[in-house]
Amino acid sequence: MKKILAFSLIFTFALASCSSNPANTNENAGLKDKTPAATVAKNHLSFKINGIEWQADSEIFGAFHPKGYNKAILISGSKGGNDKNEQTFSIILYNTSGPGVFDITNGNKDNNVIQLANMSPANFMYGSMMGFNMKINVTTASENPTHIEATFEGALTGNAGDELKITDGKFQYHD
Repeated sequence: MKKILAFSLIFTFALASCSSNPANTNENAGLKDKTPAATVAKNHLSFKINGIEWQADSEIFGAFHPKGYNKAILISGSKGGNDKNEQTFSIILYNTSGPGVFDITNGNKDNNVIQLANMSPANFMYGSMMGFNMKINVTTASENPTHIEATFEGALTGNAGDELKITDGKFQYHD
């Protein structure tokens, strides 16, 4: 279990760091093809935790069927400083053909991952191997350029046995 938890944390941090390339930042969105930034929607990840707003302020990233994954959709983002207290959130849906509704519970056959890390030193992991029940509605998923939009809600169990209720989840990512 410790190895799986460690792998999940390492994967989340590695995934989040993939979007730290300045060419992929929200401020530079739309500049690749000299398209005015106003015509490209801002990347966004937010949800409520027990009724309190949580919004990613960095490392917002999405991918559709990236190489090395089994038909995956990746959703991730971070909140807070770029240090040991940074909160990271990720959803990884495996074996997906594209947009759809994914109702996922513990023991899911595709080994999907949903996790929130670093809420506090005592509560360092929610979801993942601790447990989760989540309904994700992916309305848009395409590549070249990557465009993913999704909403989600559900619950994440923490390492201390408590549960977070997630509501009003929204994700939007444009390459």
